Amino acid sequence: MVCFYECKATKLFLNRLEIKVLIMKNLLLGLVFAMGTFWVTAQSTVSQTTTPSFFAQCLVNVGNQNDLTALENQLRTIPYVSVVRVDIPTSRLFLTTRDLSSFTANEFSSWMGTYATSYSCLQIGLHGVDPVNPYPFTNCQE
Repeated sequence: MVCFYECKATKLFLNRLEIKVLIMKNLLLGLVFAMGTFWVTAQSTVSQTTTPSFFAQCLVNVGNQNDLTALENQLRTIPYVSVVRVDIPTSRLFLTTRDLSSFTANEFSSWMGTYATSYSCLQIGLHGVDPVNPYPFTNCQE
C-alpha cells in the first residue's frame, strides 16, 4: 500500500515535470521563431536601400544671410534631399541625396531655383566613395 502512494506520487511528479519540459520546449521554439523573423525583416530592410547616395557642395554667391537661410529651407522641401547644410559665414552649401540613381549638375541647378546662377565651385560625387574637396576650395571652375 505504501508503494501505491509512492508510485502514484512519482508518476504525478513525472507528469508535472514532462509538462514543464514541454512548455519550455514550446517557449524556446517560439523564441527561435521570433528571432528568425526579426532577422529576416532586418535583412530585407537593409537590402531595400540599394540606391546610391550622392553629395553636392558649392559656394553660394549670395551675401544676404536671409537668402542663404531661405535657400536652405527651399532645398529641405525637395524629397530627394536627405541632408542640407549651409554654412552662413563661408556661404558653403553641402547636401546629400536619397532615392536617386544618378545626380547631375542640371538637376542641382534646377533645385537651386532662383539661385541657379548664384553658385560656383560645384562638386558632385558619390557619397562615401568620392572624396569631398576641403574648404576653402582651390582650383575650382568658376
